[in-house]
Amino acid sequence: MVMLATPFRTSTPQSFAFGPDSQWADITAQIRAHIPVMLSNRLIPPPRETYSLNRKLSGGFLLATRLRAIVNTKELWDKVTSEYRFST
Repeated sequence: MVMLATPFRTSTPQSFAFGPDSQWADITAQIRAHIPVMLSNRLIPPPRETYSLNRKLSGGFLLATRLRAIVNTKELWDKVTSEYRFST
């Protein structure tokens, strides 16, 4: 999850480039390398909500990569999270 959040971090230079020759390509390679470890060491499946979030993020990242998009991901993150209100 830490690697997947890289485009949204405050410390990540913006605008963030997606595509085969970008920082994102390195991140996806690192994630791919960790998949066997994650699968062999997990004790229970992840929560159901995680699958939905994972599919949405994967689809967005795949589209951005195919388009070789350059996106201010931190600005998008701040806009979405600033409008979110936790229920009590």
